[in-house]
Amino acid sequence: MQTTGLILVLAILIIVFLVSLFSILFRRKCRDAWTRIAQGPSGIDQSDRLPPLVRDFALRGGAEVGAGHLALVLTQAAELRRKRGGLFARFRARQIVGLGRPGFVWQARQGFGPLTRLRVADVFVEGEGWLEARLFGALTVARANGVETTLGEAYRYLAELPWAPDAILGNPEIAWRMTAEDQAEAKLDTRVGTARVTFRFDAAGDIVAMEARDRPARDAAGKPVRYDWRGQFGDYRQIGARRLPAYGEVGYDYPEGFEIYFRGRITDCQPAPR
Repeated sequence: MQTTGLILVLAILIIVFLVSLFSILFRRKCRDAWTRIAQGPSGIDQSDRLPPLVRDFALRGGAEVGAGHLALVLTQAAELRRKRGGLFARFRARQIVGLGRPGFVWQARQGFGPLTRLRVADVFVEGEGWLEARLFGALTVARANGVETTLGEAYRYLAELPWAPDAILGNPEIAWRMTAEDQAEAKLDTRVGTARVTFRFDAAGDIVAMEARDRPARDAAGKPVRYDWRGQFGDYRQIGARRLPAYGEVGYDYPEGFEIYFRGRITDCQPAPR
């Protein structure tokens, strides 16, 4: 009995050690991606190239360009639907967004106090995209990378520009054009394809909706597919260092109909420390 007890204790210690090790390695991987975004480059003033409606939106949001403005850090209270038709799960999230070059790292955590139940990272860095979800921060329960994931992350970078007005004003890789009196398209060319997102503005000049055709996604069986994608923004206010839409949500037009899979509120926005 004593030997059995010792073996059980040893097994538990080994499991705890491995979980801790894998969690540390995952956090280090995310931290390295975060650092690469935080290091810039800074934005270059694109005011003369932007449609007036787009330029004025960015300036009203407090956008700045030039040395010292390399990235923005957002804090979110997020809700994510893990599968189609499922319940929303709540997460606390932080996101860093590149201003002079496309890129972001979104890190979300679900847990109780210091205990982590699930940790999620959604990343687009230097033209490469990947996503991972880990139970206890260590055991992989979802993973995606490759061409379709990278292109999908480029779409996400564009779709979230209302939360990063500095990137609207200062990212030279984004091409803008008016498609209607109250609509503007943002285009981003990547090594795996072109992402296009169209934004709709209200009478006050604020972005209230976005849509994109054929964004890479996965069906219920995990097979790569393309679905139309759309979302809404609202509740504009001063949040930290910028004037932003406090609320945003997004979903896909599935064959069975439209469904939101993400909704969140921005609780803080600050320039990334250097």
